[in-house]
Amino acid sequence: MFAVLLVALLVTLGVAIVGWFRPVPAKSPPAPTYSNQQVADAKAKVCAAHEKVHSAIKASSARDRGTDPTAQLVFAINGQQAILAGSEYLRTTLSEQPATPDELAKTIRKLIDIFQELVVDYQNSVSDSEMGPTLRAGDEATLAIEGLCK
Repeated sequence: MFAVLLVALLVTLGVAIVGWFRPVPAKSPPAPTYSNQQVADAKAKVCAAHEKVHSAIKASSARDRGTDPTAQLVFAINGQQAILAGSEYLRTTLSEQPATPDELAKTIRKLIDIFQELVVDYQNSVSDSEMGPTLRAGDEATLAIEGLCK
C-alpha cells in the first residue's frame, strides 16, 4: 500500500514539475484597430506618395536621351535612381501609415518589389524583351493602385 502511494505521489510530482516548466503559448497582441478617419488619412498619404513617385519616374523617362553615349548613360542612371528612390520613399511612407487599407498596402509592397527587381535587371543589362513581364507587372500594379486610390 505504501509503495502504491509513493508511486502515485511521484507521478503527481512529475506531472506538476512538467506543468510548471512547460512553456506557455505566447499570446499575440490583438491587431490594432483604426478609425475611419485614420484609415482615410493613411490612404490619402500613401496615394499621394505613389502619385509623387509615379510622376518622378515619368519625368525621368520623358527626357530626351540624345545621341551622345555619355548623355544616354546619365539618362539611364537617372531613371534607375528615380525607380530606386521611389521604391524607398513608398516603403517609408507605407511603414509610417499602419492604418493603410490592406489591399492598397499589399499592392504598394508588390510595386516596391517590382521596382527593385527592375533596378537590379537594369544594372545587369537585362534586355528590354527579358524585362517585359516585370514591366507589365509594374504597369498592372500601378493601375491597381490608381484604382484603389480613387
